[in-house]
Amino acid sequence: MKNLFYKILFFSIIVLQCLLLFQTITKHFELKPLAGVTTEVVKPKLTFKTYIDGSYQNDLEAFCRQKLGFREWLIRIYNQYLWSCYRKTSNKNILVGKDDWLFEEIYVRDYYEGSMYEITDDTAEMRKIFETEALRLWKVQELLKEHNIHIFVNITPSKDVIFPEYLPENTSYTRPVGLRAYDFYKKRFDELGIHYVDNVAVFKELKDSVDYQLYTKIGSHWTNIASVYVFDSIIHYMEIIGNQNLNDLEIGEKYHAKTRRPDDDLEQLLNLYFPIKAPENYYTTVNVKEDTTSAKPYMTVIGDSYHWVTIYNIPLLKIFQKVPYWFYNSTIYEDDEHQTTLDLDFEKELMRNDYIMLSYGPYALYRLGSYFLPKALVYLCYDQSTIDSVADGLIQYFKNDPKLYDEMLEMAKEQNRSVDRVMYDNAVYRITIEPEQYFEELRGNKLPVSRNKDLKRMK
Repeated sequence: MKNLFYKILFFSIIVLQCLLLFQTITKHFELKPLAGVTTEVVKPKLTFKTYIDGSYQNDLEAFCRQKLGFREWLIRIYNQYLWSCYRKTSNKNILVGKDDWLFEEIYVRDYYEGSMYEITDDTAEMRKIFETEALRLWKVQELLKEHNIHIFVNITPSKDVIFPEYLPENTSYTRPVGLRAYDFYKKRFDELGIHYVDNVAVFKELKDSVDYQLYTKIGSHWTNIASVYVFDSIIHYMEIIGNQNLNDLEIGEKYHAKTRRPDDDLEQLLNLYFPIKAPENYYTTVNVKEDTTSAKPYMTVIGDSYHWVTIYNIPLLKIFQKVPYWFYNSTIYEDDEHQTTLDLDFEKELMRNDYIMLSYGPYALYRLGSYFLPKALVYLCYDQSTIDSVADGLIQYFKNDPKLYDEMLEMAKEQNRSVDRVMYDNAVYRITIEPEQYFEELRGNKLPVSRNKDLKRMK
């Protein structure tokens, strides 16, 4: 009997190894892909250098791990073991709070000590950075008004701020609470008369008075239904600041349904074998009451991932002519013409808008605008020839500094471009992220006098 057991065990291992090898080579069985971002590992090439420095072995191991047959199943089974037995996750970016509520680590850290420390340890320096950005926003707002373009901030909430009672206990964050972006900007926006919608305050007020979930325990963003009510309010706010009528939303009756994406986005990232038990959520149908007398404006959205939930639920093109989404002012979505903001004719795209919405939550507010505001300020005030004139001075500076010039040469080789073009692009980039260094009138709290006379509204 004992020998029979070992024989069965031996042949079972052989069969398992053969199955793994078969799936690794053929990928015969189609498995549900893992959620999250996966970087494709390229099969390394064996060279004398990679053999000597040991990088070939490390890269080959990483390649084999990614190509292993049934990898998806094995990872899900391991993750399920961690979750079911210990309420732990293999994803270091997701923390488990009380009553199995899931939170992104960056938001937990932001709640307990603030995200100031990602930028600086000095509160005074952080205040200076916030003040600079607030003044830039005020100046851009006032300059855009001259072209009948309206910019405003949609301050989205965050799960940690609205439901702190479910956060995991603080065992890792020891630094004192730094200067918070939300606290600074809310006060300063009021003082400067900057247009903004404070959904943090709205959600805190609604938290104990609504019969639908503002957040799910297994999701990171506001719920689908919450995003619908929020955007309905935003439409009415836009009508006020733009002094025009827009098409209204027709929101249907609420109904219970199984939690659907993206209300379960954090659970998806855990890559478990079995779903986490969570209560059903409320959902609603959304249509647009189209009125031929209403305006159909062009709006650009610049901001964090909360806007994705709005895209999932609102038929935006029945309200707006177009709504390109500049994700952190980098990758462009909802726009077939461009892939990144580097592809844009910035001046042309700026003047195409009727509205610009900066949509940022308490964590993302630390980098409000993602460098959109200083660039907009430059192009609203100065024509291309003026910008090029300042860039010429910087290019000469690059040429006179051997170290900088060598860096530009290396960059030109890597990008297969001319060194002159690389120097010009770097010069313009420096001008448009720190314009106060190059244009004295942009410093301080006064509206600049200069205007870019070449600006024309695009329709």
